[in-house]
Amino acid sequence: MGESGLIERIDRTDRNLLVWMHGRDAPVTLPWIWVRDHSRDPTAYDADNAQRLVDTFAIGTDLRARRIDLEDDTVTVEWHGSTPPSALPGAVIAEAVSEPPSSARLWHRGGEPDVAPVGYADLDTEAGRDRWLDDIAELGFGLVRDVPPGRDAVVSLVGRIGYVRRTVFGDIWTLERTAASHPDSAYGEATLEPHTDGSYAHDAPGLQLFVCQERTGDGGESVLVDGFAVADALRTTEPDAFATLTEVPVPGQYLEPGVHLRASRPTIRLDRTGAVDQVTFNNYDRAPFHLAPDSMHRWYEAYGAFHDLVADRSRWWVQRLEPGDGLIVDNWRCLHGRTAFSGTRVFEGCYINHEDFESALRLRRQSRATPSGLGSARRNAP
Repeated sequence: MGESGLIERIDRTDRNLLVWMHGRDAPVTLPWIWVRDHSRDPTAYDADNAQRLVDTFAIGTDLRARRIDLEDDTVTVEWHGSTPPSALPGAVIAEAVSEPPSSARLWHRGGEPDVAPVGYADLDTEAGRDRWLDDIAELGFGLVRDVPPGRDAVVSLVGRIGYVRRTVFGDIWTLERTAASHPDSAYGEATLEPHTDGSYAHDAPGLQLFVCQERTGDGGESVLVDGFAVADALRTTEPDAFATLTEVPVPGQYLEPGVHLRASRPTIRLDRTGAVDQVTFNNYDRAPFHLAPDSMHRWYEAYGAFHDLVADRSRWWVQRLEPGDGLIVDNWRCLHGRTAFSGTRVFEGCYINHEDFESALRLRRQSRATPSGLGSARRNAP
């Protein structure tokens, strides 16, 4: 029995491999075509680039196993016919059937998230970078202090996660009332209600980084709302409204001379398990769309209910950023805005792809994982 690995025991039927994984009550059932398709033997998989070599479409659904073995937490399958033996490690099965762990900690009130800023110099250490990533993953945002002025520091911050994403606003952009280079409400001085960016992009920016350069005058505090917590509250109190916002694609658009961007997706996007995966809410950039009258009424009611929660100031996390302060926000989770202001308020900022942030989290989890101590226990099922 594979007590020191991920696989406890194996069996088979005529058409499938049965794998009992530690911690699961029922076996994982894997069709033989799946087993061959995911084999890690050299004829099926290139270990240098992690790419598949086997011709999936030539395997055939009539493939059958002649013998199966379990050794060193790897299932070895010998096939009838000329198909080479296949090797299926427990880690491959676990990756396929397990949902990635989520460290998100929902906050329903603005006073709840207790964020200790990380010093810019501390990000050069593993502990400092890990703490920063922890905050972003758990709360949807993170704070950095003592960031040097200028764009080079912004690029350096992004380099801890991935690379700068170029958009219609350029690579690194300057957010300043007196030097608006785009006709967007972000460049004004009025209150900006909490929203997400890029509702007009098929792949909305994953993270947004703001680094304060200059501040004078009053107001202009940065505002955040946990969109996942808002969705969670709506699911509990108004399930019909929640369902409507997961079903109706809402178009967003961005217009300026020579540019007309447009995309649609539901306000609340779920993953395959039903968990909230992304929130998109930007009433400023919403494009015209139409539904049947009853559906349109239901959508307005649901959209309004979501807005009521977002506009509830008790949910707002509010912070005045001063020169040298950096705020990074998960744009798929947290809505951001600002209070009205007077005086000077200048930020350098940029976007980062969400997949790069997810990559950084995976690499961090892998570096923290301890070896599983794969054993040599063997069980045959001829």
